[in-house]
Amino acid sequence: MTDPEAIRKRVLAHLAEQRALVETLLSLKEQIQGSVFARYQECRKEGCACSRGEKHGPYYILSKRSGGKGSYAYLGEEDVPTVRDLVARSKAFRDGMRRLLKVNAELVALLKAYQAASAQQGVRRLGLPLQP
Repeated sequence: MTDPEAIRKRVLAHLAEQRALVETLLSLKEQIQGSVFARYQECRKEGCACSRGEKHGPYYILSKRSGGKGSYAYLGEEDVPTVRDLVARSKAFRDGMRRLLKVNAELVALLKAYQAASAQQGVRRLGLPLQP
């Protein structure tokens, strides 16, 4: 694409997307990294219902990994929806950051193309020979 005006319009569209992504990322400040899952257990006590296949639980757990080490925390049933939402926000933040990096790279490429197209157009207007 060598038309500076067409490139300029694409740059402006990328800037609008970048701005929207940044606003979204800033709104996701409260988050928790990790995952939430339910666990069922057997106590193996003689005569307990779990020995007949009716396991104890669910016990809700927040599992996290940091510095190569795993950790977990038990959650109360009333906390599960809130924690799941915070975990989802963390995933949305990571996804948004990946998209922002891509948009920024595309923006840099478009700006370089705009610079080259504008310089080429300026050289033509002056009647100078085009550089390869």
